[in-house]
Amino acid sequence: MTSKIKVSVIVPVWNDARRIVKCINALKAQQFASESYEIIIVDNGSKDNTFEVISKIDGITALQEFSAGSYAARNKGLSIAKGYYAAFTDADCIPDENWLAELVECAEHTENVGVVAGDIHFFKDEVDVVDDASIAYENFFSMDQEAYAKKGVCITANWLSKKDKLLELGGFNAKVKSGGDHDMAKRLTNTGLNVIFCRQATVKHPARNKYEILKKRRRVIGGAWDKTDQKFKSFKLIWDAIKLYIKRTLLVFFTNKASLKQRLAVFGVITSIFVVSLSEILKLAAGQQSARS
Repeated sequence: MTSKIKVSVIVPVWNDARRIVKCINALKAQQFASESYEIIIVDNGSKDNTFEVISKIDGITALQEFSAGSYAARNKGLSIAKGYYAAFTDADCIPDENWLAELVECAEHTENVGVVAGDIHFFKDEVDVVDDASIAYENFFSMDQEAYAKKGVCITANWLSKKDKLLELGGFNAKVKSGGDHDMAKRLTNTGLNVIFCRQATVKHPARNKYEILKKRRRVIGGAWDKTDQKFKSFKLIWDAIKLYIKRTLLVFFTNKASLKQRLAVFGVITSIFVVSLSEILKLAAGQQSARS
């Protein structure tokens, strides 16, 4: 008998019991026929009570994947998914009630689709302490899905693909802790498929504070290090960090969409990111393991 499930929503989570519950509540409230989608939450070896919490929630499938990394967790979800499509978001995201319907609408009215990249809006979580400089940085540079789609990539905070296309390519690269989403999107586009931007399919993402932004940069550097086998990769990553720093500095100071005070604040954040990038590359070159989070 053919499954009636059209979409499998897969969400990895690690040590985030409070926010995954909010995400699940938003997923259960989708304006999409309840029998047409399933919710798969994959705990990635949490050390807190996250798995205990999600195991008690009705109407979802709760799994565990102990191999560290969100891409390993997403692959675990894919391995049992019943849907024609696989949709992804993150544990700290809150999808709009029409999120799934809009993703599917975009997928079914566009030819040659590899990934539907939905839009991401930032909000300030009620328990987070987020400084103005970090919020300004997020609005300048973070999670621009429209720009990503033009480059043929997407992030898994808001993503939909045909499940079989992902499985045909062996799923996400579970060896990396960051960048596996861009890698998968590129592999899909290399088969002749496209990444399309769907503005109507939105999720809300909490704005990060400076500490979280720098933590993310360490993870990104580690992901780039893990998936690069070439000689002298430390020099390549340092050069990439320099180019990014220069590019962002120019963008900040040659824009009129923010006040001088805001631009100076953002410049301070991107300078910290540059310093952290260099520090992380040197640590990895010295033999340290890449950061998980």
